[in-house]
Amino acid sequence: MNDTTTSPEPPCASDPGWLAELPLAGGPVVRFRHVRPDDEPLVTEAIRTASRETLLHRFFSPIRSVAPDQLRRMLAIEQAKELCIVGVVSANDTTRIVCGARYVRLPRPGAAEIAFTVHDDFQRRGLCSFLLQLLSRLAVDGGIRWFEADVMASNQKMLNLFRKLVPEHTRTRRMGDVLHIVFEVSAVTHPGGQGA
Repeated sequence: MNDTTTSPEPPCASDPGWLAELPLAGGPVVRFRHVRPDDEPLVTEAIRTASRETLLHRFFSPIRSVAPDQLRRMLAIEQAKELCIVGVVSANDTTRIVCGARYVRLPRPGAAEIAFTVHDDFQRRGLCSFLLQLLSRLAVDGGIRWFEADVMASNQKMLNLFRKLVPEHTRTRRMGDVLHIVFEVSAVTHPGGQGA
């Protein structure tokens, strides 16, 4: 993970469609927005080109593709129940979705389940840290107080992320090969050591 990530702030007031941006060391700039139904081909390509390990850690199954009807359901966001953001890179007339984060409200008031994906080509560059920080800011605005996540025990990158950004504020329960993690959204540390 890159410890030099900047705070997830909107890149410019004149372009309200973008939520934030992150210039990666050595380029490019990743810009973040809400996912849209017309992102289907970009998400399909991201899944097609991701490694088996990345897909296993996201979907808990060794998939190689997502059925079109299932993908359409994933992209049809019910704003009262869930939020999904994607990171977009544009260069040489090509646009890619390189990462994404989602929360889905749980029956427990103020709680939401979260999930993240970063494409293999962009891992270890600070994107997952940035996504968690951005998602926590958006969740606070939406009245979310608790995040819950199921993480495979083999997913050391994600477990290390929670240890780094939510130190000493997590409750963890192991269920076979999966760790169930619960933490307060306000405990997520941001650049400068501040909570959400």
